[in-house]
Amino acid sequence: MKNLIYIAILSGQLCSAQNWFPHSAVPLPEKRWDVGIFQPFRFGVSEKLEYSLHPLLFFVMPNLSIKLSHKDVGSWSTASRHGFFYPTPLLNMLTHEDKFGMISPEFDPIPRLLGLYSDWLMTGSLSPSTYLTIKTGLSAGISFGDLDERSSIDLPLVYHRLGVFYNKWALRLGVDLTGQIAKKLRFLVDGDAHVLPGFDGDLSLEHKGVLIWDKSEHFRLICGYKFVWGRFPFGTQARILPYIPMIETWVPFIDLQWTGTRI
Repeated sequence: MKNLIYIAILSGQLCSAQNWFPHSAVPLPEKRWDVGIFQPFRFGVSEKLEYSLHPLLFFVMPNLSIKLSHKDVGSWSTASRHGFFYPTPLLNMLTHEDKFGMISPEFDPIPRLLGLYSDWLMTGSLSPSTYLTIKTGLSAGISFGDLDERSSIDLPLVYHRLGVFYNKWALRLGVDLTGQIAKKLRFLVDGDAHVLPGFDGDLSLEHKGVLIWDKSEHFRLICGYKFVWGRFPFGTQARILPYIPMIETWVPFIDLQWTGTRI
């Protein structure tokens, strides 16, 4: 179960990279779409608007985000990204005493929780095939009821993603670099920081490396890893993900992605 949660959250992190890759300030072209097994479905509504959601998570954690393109700043493309997620159904599923439980039933039911976030993105070209994106943003966590801090899930990525509901707000900072290695092979590397001022476990530093093989115009294979270092109430912890607890080892993250254009 722990590994499934890792994969679910990583689904929004290990993404493809092109000049319209998800963290870029450049939206998908109009009527263009892409979707992966663990990645969001994205659709270009117009030249300035893109929306995305995670189909795999939607029924247990409803979510939606939009990206709005803005006026260029010099040679930099700019955009804002706004979204929400509602993790209460998923957290209530994990509130059990048995082996599938990760939250004590004494906290059942988990109150209704609404996560909101807004990011500012700037993307610039370092060369004809290499792009740099700088991003910063804020997250807010709204609890429609009493949320006990002992109900937190002390796992890498999970703890700091959901920490916004205990801390009420968080700061997000990051940088992405993407480029072409060969005709059909690209890379994405990034670094991100999640800061929760005043929280017991106030910092998470993350880095991922991804290779993207464009087999055809409509299909690509993605392989990568994610490194996480974070502060927790019990100290600090670092881990390479995905991690399989049963065999105590790391395995590469692999995903398949399909792309197309709506007629």
